[in-house]
Amino acid sequence: MSEGAHPHPDREDDRIDHVQRFEAMLSNNDEYFFDVEAFEQIIEHYLDMSEPRKARQVLDYARVQHPGSVDLLFCEAQVHMSTGKLTAALDVLEKIEKLEPYNEDVHLHKAGIYGQLRNYRRAIEHYRKALELADEGLDDIYLDLAFEYENCEEFSEAIHCLQRALEVNPENEAVLYELAYCFDLAGRHESSVVFFREFTDEHPYSFVAWYNLGNSLSRLGRYDESNTALDLCLAIEESFSSALFSKARNLVQVGEFELAVCCYRETLSIDGAQAVTYSYIAECLEKLERYNEALIHYDQAIALDPNWVDAWIGRGIVNELLSRPKEALADLEQAVERAPNHGDAWYFYAGALGRAQRFDECLEAYTKHNSVEPENLEGWMDHADQLLALKGPEAALRKLREGELVHKLKPAYKYRSVSYLIQCGRTQEALLELEEALMADHQAHKELLAHYPPVLELPQVMHLIELYQR
Repeated sequence: MSEGAHPHPDREDDRIDHVQRFEAMLSNNDEYFFDVEAFEQIIEHYLDMSEPRKARQVLDYARVQHPGSVDLLFCEAQVHMSTGKLTAALDVLEKIEKLEPYNEDVHLHKAGIYGQLRNYRRAIEHYRKALELADEGLDDIYLDLAFEYENCEEFSEAIHCLQRALEVNPENEAVLYELAYCFDLAGRHESSVVFFREFTDEHPYSFVAWYNLGNSLSRLGRYDESNTALDLCLAIEESFSSALFSKARNLVQVGEFELAVCCYRETLSIDGAQAVTYSYIAECLEKLERYNEALIHYDQAIALDPNWVDAWIGRGIVNELLSRPKEALADLEQAVERAPNHGDAWYFYAGALGRAQRFDECLEAYTKHNSVEPENLEGWMDHADQLLALKGPEAALRKLREGELVHKLKPAYKYRSVSYLIQCGRTQEALLELEEALMADHQAHKELLAHYPPVLELPQVMHLIELYQR
């Protein structure tokens, strides 16, 4: 019994016939004979229908007719697995291994169980044994092995397994997608480009490979080359909307918002109306300053999915740009109500409350944002700036320091600290912090000048900036 396999239509018809015959037997309180394969298919049916008790009933009946069947032992292991009795399933598999020591399915099932138990090393061990024993399906075994290496965060090993899988079966699309994902997780974008260039040279009609190549080039900022690869993907598979989405993202990156809108609209004709697509179109129209059109598209996204938070946020931003603060706040309130742990929703809501001079609510919203998205430095700095305006530089500095565990090494954080320290009159501390910031990123000192222009009049500060200029 293969896990997750899609039955062949003829086999599916046979399975339905066997199930109906078995159920008729029970209804008639009779006793029919079934061969082992028929019992396997009936058990498989009940497991697929999430009815393990019925599967167990069939198994008990099958054992009476075929007491020595190893295939039924596999069924028993499957029934145990379906009810979460993984240790019992392993015990059954141990029995099978003693009877059939060279059966790769034993090791495949064991590997699957150890994977569920998060014992990834044992899972790897059994997938390796299965590879030694199996004559077919090696590409899928390599794929499963790669998943376990990913769980161990050993991406180089995972990549090696996936490359081996493609040597066995270069048409395995699941492997191609997973390989691109592993290259990305490992940050090996250049290696990904090299691999998929070579692969497309050998397999020029693999649209998935062209798609992966396009995405890898995009991550390196090589947008024109990326779009060339994506166009080749679409030439092979013209209805592949994922490639259109990737191309649209590239166009957004280079400021070609009109062309990006065209790509997104093309996906609507392929996938139908989707909230995410209308939301992306609205963002492009917003960049083109076609605000009323943007609102219409955000409304279309919300009509399709009232809980699509990005559309509520986008609506709020556009309404602020149109000088409609009440409408903007209403939209952003909808966003935080529908997604109480959405960082961007709280960030934009806090900013809108501040501009509306609802300062107590603004500070509460920033506090919530810092809680749900502490890694967002902009949230800490804007929160601190709001306190600077309301309570002075000491309060601002205290708030900024609350985020130092996450942001202390970031130049932007250091330069903002320098600004507050200078405004607090703590010049010596400010100069020490400034030195560290200049050594980390001299160019970013412009953030300090923009945030607190009076530093231009402080000779010590300007001297340090000139001293560390490379």
